[in-house]
Amino acid sequence: MKGFGTVVTGTLVSGAIHREEELEIFPTRARARVRGVEVHGQPADKAVAGERTALNLAGVPTEDLARGMTLAPPHLFQSASRLDVKLSLLRSARPLKDRARVHLHGYTSESVATVALYGKEQVAPGEDTFAQLRLAHPVLLLPGDRFIIRQLSPVMTIGGGVVLDAAPLPKVKKEIAQDFHGIFASADRDRILAARIARRGPRGISLGQLVAETGWTRVTIEAQVAGLLMTGEALRIADSFFDAMAIAALERSLLAEVAAYHQQNPLTPGINKDALGERVGIGSDGFAVALAALTRDKKLELAGDVVRLPGRGIVMKDDEAESKSVIERAFRSAGLRVPALREVLAGLKIDGIRSQKIVTLLLREKVLVKIADEMVFHRDALEDLRKRMAEEKAERPKIDVARFKDLAGVSRKYAIPLLEYLDREHVTRRTGDARVIL
Repeated sequence: MKGFGTVVTGTLVSGAIHREEELEIFPTRARARVRGVEVHGQPADKAVAGERTALNLAGVPTEDLARGMTLAPPHLFQSASRLDVKLSLLRSARPLKDRARVHLHGYTSESVATVALYGKEQVAPGEDTFAQLRLAHPVLLLPGDRFIIRQLSPVMTIGGGVVLDAAPLPKVKKEIAQDFHGIFASADRDRILAARIARRGPRGISLGQLVAETGWTRVTIEAQVAGLLMTGEALRIADSFFDAMAIAALERSLLAEVAAYHQQNPLTPGINKDALGERVGIGSDGFAVALAALTRDKKLELAGDVVRLPGRGIVMKDDEAESKSVIERAFRSAGLRVPALREVLAGLKIDGIRSQKIVTLLLREKVLVKIADEMVFHRDALEDLRKRMAEEKAERPKIDVARFKDLAGVSRKYAIPLLEYLDREHVTRRTGDARVIL
């Protein structure tokens, strides 16, 4: 309108709209500010549900708008290209086959849709059925919203129905989907909420997602979910909800995975937490909930990032324990002129895989310290080197490679990696060709 700019009109479906409020435009997700409100042609500070409303919008040109778009609060809903619905065919219509294409009308939006029937090849005139509408263009429709369908040609109304789910999960078996449809079609909000939480399994669902999926307010969901929490059907962590049975099943899976890991890897103290999460293939929220419950109940222990059964440590066979002692003695006795790691391992009586695991164990226990590829030192030798460097500092604050070779009693092969190690440990700091002893 001249002098005003962009003006949109329609019926307010729910809630209220105030002047200066920011709104999101669906399906484009653009934003606009409400510069002015009119209700039934009269200026107003706000409009409420059921009123014919005109809004003067700032921040959006008219060419970006079209009939059938919807305004809603930001960060609340998601447009949908697939809708699970309860569909009713008129008695006057012809049978509707699976995968038929139709015109879908919801509020003032229109889109071509493919009708995917659940469990049947066609719908007879006058029959009701569950179906999924796959839309050519996304729309904002929520559970409880009604729609009509028309033939592509000739264009005539053949039926209609109600939206049951605007966020259907992919790859769900038809019989399971139909079970959910039966619940969603009921008026039992407890069952609807429990089903929406349960179908997410151990991954859980956030309060915001529940608002977007149901179209209910946060206050309504908070009140409704309280009963599920009291009966133990659901668990709540912050603003996320989890199905109790799914978390219990995940706990059993985690216990089995950790026990199996101990059986297969007796030379390691436990399994890395991230690796355990990858094994069970569950998102971080559900995994964290189950792991926290198991550690709280003392069924699992968490030491840093390592998960293990309570009291479970490294289990060594006699030849493995002997090999561990051989490796440690070889590097302790060598001082700073250490042998190549592969030479030490080649002399052991056990296979290469087990010998590598023993080395990893010694490195984790910090008995051995790896400072370069194939160059491993005993911690006692490195501690003695630190003491000698401290004594050297008392006489001279700097040291070059030649002096370090004499001090450590090693060749250049060992001297350079050792000096670089001391740099990393902040024992020395390189300045040109020399090092300052810190």
